[in-house]
Amino acid sequence: MNPPKFLVVQSDPALSSTMVSILQTLGCRVEQAENDREAARMLERSAFQGVVCLVTPDELDVFELYKFVNRKYPQVRFVIQLLSPSKTFRTDAEEYGVQWIVDPPLTVNSYRAIVQTARDVFDHVEHTNGSRPDDHAEAHKHHIGRNGSTASSAMIVGNDPSLRKTIELAENVVAIDTPVLIQGDRGTGKSSLARWIHERGARSAGPIIEFQCSQASETALETELFGIRTVGPDGEWLQKPGRLDEAENGTIVFDEPQNLSSTLQSKLLRFLQTGTYQPVGSNQVRKSNARSIFTTRESITSLAQKDKFRQDLYYRISVVVLKLPPLCLRGTDIERLAMHFLAIYSRRLSKNVREISTEAMRILNEHGWPGNVYELESVIHRGVILAGQGVIHPNHLIMMPVANQPVARTMPSASKFAGPVIRPLKESLAGPEKQLILEALEALNWNRQETAKVLDINRTTLYKKMKKYNLLTEEDRVEDFMDMN
Repeated sequence: MNPPKFLVVQSDPALSSTMVSILQTLGCRVEQAENDREAARMLERSAFQGVVCLVTPDELDVFELYKFVNRKYPQVRFVIQLLSPSKTFRTDAEEYGVQWIVDPPLTVNSYRAIVQTARDVFDHVEHTNGSRPDDHAEAHKHHIGRNGSTASSAMIVGNDPSLRKTIELAENVVAIDTPVLIQGDRGTGKSSLARWIHERGARSAGPIIEFQCSQASETALETELFGIRTVGPDGEWLQKPGRLDEAENGTIVFDEPQNLSSTLQSKLLRFLQTGTYQPVGSNQVRKSNARSIFTTRESITSLAQKDKFRQDLYYRISVVVLKLPPLCLRGTDIERLAMHFLAIYSRRLSKNVREISTEAMRILNEHGWPGNVYELESVIHRGVILAGQGVIHPNHLIMMPVANQPVARTMPSASKFAGPVIRPLKESLAGPEKQLILEALEALNWNRQETAKVLDINRTTLYKKMKKYNLLTEEDRVEDFMDMN
């Protein structure tokens, strides 16, 4: 098999030659380009497995080259080698989605893992298809997952020790074809970590398919997973592929496997042991080389101990267990993630919102985040819309109340009954709810459809609440009257 080929981008011959020597020491073929334009031309002419750009923190044009490479050649490992350390540049690079950012000095050890992942992807594509890696770029770029979203580069944002420990363990298994179990509360990023592992492994050029082990019927789940063989209208045999067929040469992610029936757990165990399965209605034994990743909110260890999950299957899927901590335990990651989402949605919505005020950041840090990272993303998304430009302030943050928040248990003394009146919870929450709805409506020019989206409720619910709080305009009342007649 051919060694991977890297393209080094740097105008200084001395620096460029040092980088070339490092990559050649690791067994790579290397070519050089003096600038971004020459690099783009060379990428068009030849297949590369990696691009290394040596830059100083003020050379921001490198992000344009990254976007070009990420758009046209998503399987290529794009590396930024900083010539001097810069936290600001690193933050900017992470916001753009750059996965490999290497601080000085230039050393062989810094590039061992990078070269290995490039070599694994290159060897895998050559072995399975006998063709050049760039032949698969378009298929990979436009692959549609089960949820209909286009596959995109996954990144894990955060530097809390509990998270970094999980990521370090994940880095050790990306190149090993073994099952991985990812545990974490809802919204902690289990799907993102699964995609992160897939994109850094030998199967990154293949698809990643999600299989929801929901409470659907056993037959429906078995058909969806293994496919089905049926008789067509003219008596011919028809084969409908399942998720395992779609995940060939890629990764299949089983979400909440504890929901599978004991029968399906047995068939899943057989697949993990032998790599084989049988479509529904067929005696044919099929093979699949898809890698398996499992994600769950529950403790499968406890379920297995209580005989509510097959212990032999548990031992198979828990060779490597990655635990994602809840956001409320990730310290400064809340601020880091908030700024990350601020950059994303300001750019996506074409809004000039660049900062979060000190008071607003204090509120974010003190919130309990029962919905974890997904909830924080939603709050910042709404905040960018409501702020419009400039700075996100506390009044732009629409927060959900934290479930099971501890409350004072001590009853007030009789002498304090003349103080604030204690009202029923429903009545107490009406005022803040009305204010939130009013602020959202005003920020979005009373567009009910957009307001409902921002508040994460349907239009009918929004209309009923507007009617309840006497927020309907005369135009709304006329429309209501016309609908009734």
